Amino acid sequence: MADHQLQQQQQQRRMLVQWCMSAQLFSEAQFRKTLQRICINRDSNDNNSNGNSDREEAQEATMDMHQYVESINNSLTNYSLELRSALDQNTGVRMWAIVNTNADATMIGATPYSQPELAILKALIEGIFTASTGNYALTLHSALKVAVNNSTPPIQRSHAEKLIGMFCKVGWLMRDEDEGFVIIGTRALIELTSFFTDGFSDYQRHCALCSELATQGFVCTECDAVVHPCCAKSISPSLAENSELSCPKCHKQIARPMRFGPGQPGVPHEIEPTQQTYQEEDIASVTVEELSLNSPRGKKRVIDEDSDEDSE
Repeated sequence: MADHQLQQQQQQRRMLVQWCMSAQLFSEAQFRKTLQRICINRDSNDNNSNGNSDREEAQEATMDMHQYVESINNSLTNYSLELRSALDQNTGVRMWAIVNTNADATMIGATPYSQPELAILKALIEGIFTASTGNYALTLHSALKVAVNNSTPPIQRSHAEKLIGMFCKVGWLMRDEDEGFVIIGTRALIELTSFFTDGFSDYQRHCALCSELATQGFVCTECDAVVHPCCAKSISPSLAENSELSCPKCHKQIARPMRFGPGQPGVPHEIEPTQQTYQEEDIASVTVEELSLNSPRGKKRVIDEDSDEDSE
């Protein structure tokens, strides 16, 4: 009996891993539903024999989700893979994906993209993180400029736009539907944790409520605490109507919290005076090696968008 149960668990784990890898990026609701389906159907004869109903099995599957995640990750460790999640900052939905656990450039290189395409992706990520407005966003015009300036061999703007679209399709980047900005994608937030930490520690902000990386949100004018928009709504439901925000850190009521993100006024990063800044045009001369997010130049460059682009 014990051997039969062990075989069942192994089969469930294989089925879950196969589904996760096929889905690539999926919501927690989708994951729970799949987990529930696999557990319910794992052995209908056993379910009937021990008197468990489908509803009971579904409840069990939901309650044991974190145990299944741990079990899956234990089986993936030897392959340098892990099932991770991150908050979709636009919707507040928790998203999951199986990702490569190798850090920074090694992990980025484990993709189907060519080296010239990866150089463009790195330049785009760097431009988004170090944008002088602190909004973690580039206008499409700026993103195309970065892509064209960092292409070897040179590419046309139409090719650059197609390439950005491809990065958005797989979740590395996103196009903000309302404002048209290019921003960091949810998959990148899940998979590139070490990559961002190693390369952009000076530019990172974390939500005071969920502790996850925040590339859009509110900043308390009293203590500089950061809160995701979706997290802020959990403590100030009418925040969209310009009500006060109760800071989760200093607990003061902030009538007009500073806001950053695509299309927002922005909260510039406080960069140390010794750090050198670079204009957007300088990127054209940067080599692939210099684009490494561990290099001093990769860490310190600040891309200043043209004033006419800020008005777009």
